[in-house]
Amino acid sequence: MVDGGWRCGILTTNMSECINGVPKGPRRLPVSALVEITLEHIVHYFRVRAIKGHKILQNNQLWTDFACKMFISWQQKAVEHTVMKYNHSQQSASVVTRRQNGHGMNTHVVKIANRECSCGKWNQFGIPCSHAQKVCGAYNISVASMVKDYYDLMAHYNTYSKHFEPV
Repeated sequence: MVDGGWRCGILTTNMSECINGVPKGPRRLPVSALVEITLEHIVHYFRVRAIKGHKILQNNQLWTDFACKMFISWQQKAVEHTVMKYNHSQQSASVVTRRQNGHGMNTHVVKIANRECSCGKWNQFGIPCSHAQKVCGAYNISVASMVKDYYDLMAHYNTYSKHFEPV
């Protein structure tokens, strides 16, 4: 992993393309107007996410909605997998996926100690994929402890709870 895992879930190397989409309408305005509009967007973005984070906190949810949905989806898929343990100290195993509809006869290598799976999903998103979840269960490891810290609801809440002052 070249970037050290800092771009989880981002499949493009050009993040500026995401930022360029914000001022599409007012591109021909003066710079001061662009700055004001960008600030308004950011304040709105933070306010909406702070409110959402507060509501989720009241529901005693562990992670953000995105992380919860992925985790649960992969947890349901893990039921169909078979684990073959290899190295107890490294907590590595191979996982064979089997689906009832005939698709998915694949084998993946999971190394819990390195927090990686050959499917690449765990590395990409920072959430244990179905293969990793199945291996964690085989080794009696808490899967929840393997989710990256930035999905933690308190981290999300603390990020978006900051206040802006009028300029």
